[in-house]
Amino acid sequence: MLRETIVNQVLMIFFLIGFGYFLRKIKIMNDGFTKGATDLIVYVTLPAMVLASMDRDFSKELASNGMMIFLFGALMYSVLAALAFIFVKLRKINSQDKGVYLYMVIFGNVGYLGYPIAKIAFEDLGVFYAAFFNIWFQILTWTLGVKLMSKNKIRISRLILNPGLSATLLGVMIFFFSWDIPVVLKGTLETVGSMTVPLAMFIVGAFLADAKLSDFLTRVDLYLASILKLVLGPVVVALILYKIDLPLIIKSIPIIMSGMPSGVNTAIFAKMFDRDYKLASQGVVLSTALSLITLPILMTLVL
Repeated sequence: MLRETIVNQVLMIFFLIGFGYFLRKIKIMNDGFTKGATDLIVYVTLPAMVLASMDRDFSKELASNGMMIFLFGALMYSVLAALAFIFVKLRKINSQDKGVYLYMVIFGNVGYLGYPIAKIAFEDLGVFYAAFFNIWFQILTWTLGVKLMSKNKIRISRLILNPGLSATLLGVMIFFFSWDIPVVLKGTLETVGSMTVPLAMFIVGAFLADAKLSDFLTRVDLYLASILKLVLGPVVVALILYKIDLPLIIKSIPIIMSGMPSGVNTAIFAKMFDRDYKLASQGVVLSTALSLITLPILMTLVL
């Protein structure tokens, strides 16, 4: 039952990507729409989703476990970053594509796919802990991620004052200080945040519609990067964590998150910073396709 639920979740993402592909092919989604929708996700819907997920009653146990998972998040990103830089060096990736491949391996789909998978595994508690874990994504994607993708020098103010990181830090304050978000406001945030997943998948489908299938099939490095992201990364993280005596949920969240396919932000950031967004879209779709096989196996082994 668990494996079937996971496969259905991933298949739903593919249907959304396919719908975006179709809409782009029939010209309903044009360049202006994809650019506007990309900005809408980055600056509005994703921050709303983060804020809504952090509105929970404070408890010392939840806070302690949340901080522990937060620390293990640093471990996971350190492992993935090391593997990514070794990969681009060994494969001699050119400077134009280097940032895309690095981002592809380091930053997984810990939000759009990670939250639903955490809920499947551990119900609402899994979602809460995933929010703590994903603080690192918000911090690193707007610092290291922007640095990897941008061709220009990045201003420190832009790295600090960004909607994703600001929403995450505000969400942490809401939890620790037990601030109550008004029911109407929280409902609004949840509604706006719920737009993130379908809209992001539509955009990836639209990006993919602009790519040539021949390029997708002949890029060996995309397959190698996907295997690195989906298999080697979680294996290394698991080998480290299983030597430590911890509750199952605290071990499982970092391992499961390390096995997520490449994040949709790979394509979104590539578009924003004028990188090869077709390559990025191909990488996202390929790794998501392969995760149909790897994620159910990973979940079965971990749980």
